[in-house]
Order: sequence, then structure tokens, then C-alpha cells
Amino acid sequence: MSPPAQVIDTRMHGLPGITGAFLITDEQTALIETGPKSTVEHVLGGLRDAGIERLDWIIVTHIHLDHAGAAGTLARRFPEARVAVHEVGARHLVDPSKLWSSASRIYGDAMDRMWGGIDPLPEERIVSLTDGDKIELGATTLQAVDTPGHASHHHAFLDSSSGVAFVGDALGVRLLDVGVMRPATPPPEFDLEKAVASIERLKELEPTEIYLTHYSSPAHGVNSARPQEVCDEAIDALRTWASWIEEVRTQTADLDEASRLVTERSRADMGKQVGDDAIERMDQTTSYWMNTSGYMRYFDKKSG
Repeated sequence: MSPPAQVIDTRMHGLPGITGAFLITDEQTALIETGPKSTVEHVLGGLRDAGIERLDWIIVTHIHLDHAGAAGTLARRFPEARVAVHEVGARHLVDPSKLWSSASRIYGDAMDRMWGGIDPLPEERIVSLTDGDKIELGATTLQAVDTPGHASHHHAFLDSSSGVAFVGDALGVRLLDVGVMRPATPPPEFDLEKAVASIERLKELEPTEIYLTHYSSPAHGVNSARPQEVCDEAIDALRTWASWIEEVRTQTADLDEASRLVTERSRADMGKQVGDDAIERMDQTTSYWMNTSGYMRYFDKKSG
């Protein structure tokens, strides 16, 4: 049996196996995730290699630049495609100026090099989704599953025909050749309780496979063979990082110093399982500073 989706490696940051987009071909054709605009030529090349001349749907799990940054660019290339996005995030694809400005506070002068800009979308091209909404592609039905925690505007998508769940960043990061789960906890919206509850909800759906944007490949199935265990690993990672940062908060309130201490702790922990090359590749998916900032802000809000 062929896999329910074909992975297209966006080669984010010029590296393989960091961020994937997922192509579903049925009576209608859909691309789940777009990668950033800076890597759009790799996505277009993957679509050409797959013989795709028409996209009916461009679907994003949420509006962060590594997941939706190329949505507007791809929509221009495929004028018949509708763009499906969480209702909370839709306005930021129409006018991405606030999204770009917010990311600039984290990435600074590296914005253009890393993300390549973001093209706005005409409002009439967008389909705003709420929890439970379905996209019918033919034999394939994708159901939006509200999964906040990483961001309030985050959906996973369950393929009801195959049982596959495309989970975006709801679980975090687990690269194929690393096999270690790492949270993705960016400011300003990260919420630990909501993140854990979202993963528990995905477990209750009993998916047959789980595809993480960072990074699952249907050809290998490394991340998809044990969906319940992978969910449990993700919850454990969230709680482990929470314990590290709670401890660090007793030592310093300075974000840069807290990030340095968490980096040391995480690298030492990962070093028990994987080598330096694997650690460096994980660092390309989500930064220690960003993860630490998300937790610090979360704990500040709880204590305030």
C-alpha cells in the first residue's frame, strides 16, 4: 500500500530532513505545510517531480514562518488553490506585517536570510477553519483538530480514511536520524497545560501514524510506527524542559543567562543518546533561546 502522503523536503536552512511538506493526491490535490518562502523552490521542485500541475488546497497547521511562510507565494503559482488555515491565524496571512514584525524580535537581522519574506494572500483565497471542520479531497477527508499550546492558532489534521495525523508542531521536533523528542515552545503563546492536553487529545483519536513537520518521512516511517509512544515522549519532553526551566528560574531572571544554562542541560542530556552532529541538526529546528523564552513567559504569566 502506498503511503497516504508524499513528503517534500523543504531543505530549510539549506539542510535536509529538517522541515517537510506533505503532498496528498486524490480527486483533489492538497499540500499540508509550505515551509518558508526562502525554500519555496525546493517545494516547487518536489511538486514537479511528483507530476503535480494543479493544487486544489494549500493547508497550514499554523501561521509560523517555517509552516506557512510560502503560502502566499505558492498561491500565486497555483491560482486555483484555496488556502486553509485556523480562523485565528487567517488575518495574518492576509496582512502578514504583524507576523513578520513579531518574528523579527526573535531573529533580528537574520530574518530575510532565514525566511525570505512573506507574500500576502487575498482574503477571498482563504478558507478559515474551526475545530472539527473537514476538507474533502475525494476518498480522503482531512479533519481539523484544535491543538493549542504551541500556538493558539494551531490545528492538526486527521486523515479519517487512513488514520494518519499531520500534527505540525503540536508534539515538537523528532528528526528521523536523531530519534530524540524536543519541545517547540515559542513565545508569546506557549502554554504547557494546553500543549499536554492537545497531545492527550491526539492520543485519544488513536491515529495509525503521526507525521511531524519536523520531521516525518512516509518512506521511512520512523516517527510514525509508534504513535502512542511518540505522544508520550512528547509529553515527557515538555515536562522535562519545564522542570529544567523552573530550576533555572531560581538562579536567574535574565533570559540570555537562563537560555545558556538550559542549553548546557539539554546538550548534556542529548549527548547521552546522540552525537554532536545530531545535536547541531536539532538546533536548526527550534532555538534554545526561543524555547526558554516561551517557558519563561509562561511561568511569568502563571506567577503573575
